[in-house]
Amino acid sequence: MNYQIAPFGSIWSNGIFNVPADLVDKYLKIASEYQLKALLFILRNGGQASSSQIAKALGQTAGDIDDLLELWTEEGILSADGQAVVLKTEMKPAEPKAEKKVVKESLSAPRLTPADIINAQRDSSDIAFLLTEAQVILGRTISHAEQEMLVNMVNYYGLKAEVIMMILEFYRSEKERGKSIGISYVNAMAKNWAEEGIDSVADAEAKLQDIAKSDRLWNEVIAITGIRHKRPTAKQREMIKDWFSDFDITMITLAADIMKENIPEPKLAYMNTIIKKWRKSGITSPSQVKAEQEAYAKSKSEKKDDRLQSKPTYDLDEYAKFAMNNTEI
Repeated sequence: MNYQIAPFGSIWSNGIFNVPADLVDKYLKIASEYQLKALLFILRNGGQASSSQIAKALGQTAGDIDDLLELWTEEGILSADGQAVVLKTEMKPAEPKAEKKVVKESLSAPRLTPADIINAQRDSSDIAFLLTEAQVILGRTISHAEQEMLVNMVNYYGLKAEVIMMILEFYRSEKERGKSIGISYVNAMAKNWAEEGIDSVADAEAKLQDIAKSDRLWNEVIAITGIRHKRPTAKQREMIKDWFSDFDITMITLAADIMKENIPEPKLAYMNTIIKKWRKSGITSPSQVKAEQEAYAKSKSEKKDDRLQSKPTYDLDEYAKFAMNNTEI
């Protein structure tokens, strides 16, 4: 379809004001919604407005407005508090792209100004596309801090835009399912993926399938143990995944039953001790567990010196002592 503005109507009744052509030609794709809105408000008000006036009109804080307008001051379009405007007669040539950095625990991603983000979009069509699609995925305008986070995922963590969009889709689905997670979850997930070397859509799909599987296993453990945690920690997720690598749900349920019989509150550390002992002793079936229980009961009833006996796998006293003092899980 072709669109044409109507030459008559109420839209014209309150007058008109000038809008620079460059605002559309150079910035329409790369400036955020609120950066454009704030500048339009200033243009509408004779080219001058305070942070508080703009904030009231846009439903933002004055501090947010100052951050948004930093782009236009750095681009030489606005002056702030009477400071002279430095006119940009030509665009700066794009600097050579730095090599992607390996994520290190001791380093933090760099802080980016609005102008840095604009330049990143100019330099990379992938980043420009990512910032646009992020708003579609999340269903809202993304903040400067979120733009900064996404740009760093590409330039600092070295992730591809399509992989980051998969993380955003996962975050949105988790929120829709009622998970209480903030946007920092996205950054933490991206950092972990970068450290694991996930750099393709295929790798990301495999990782998401692995997460979905571990969530199903966690839900099964929650159901049989009565543990109240809503979400597993990374350590718990790996621990439960390890359980199911050697044991089926029948054995996991048996370990949970033993736990319930011997400690007042469910504790994964107690189950983990049982399962480790089973693995070490080669126990893989309920019948072997029963035989071990009977052997333990018999040795205890005969009151033989523990030093002369091989220590049984099903040592409830040891399980309880270890599990109740273990705060790692």
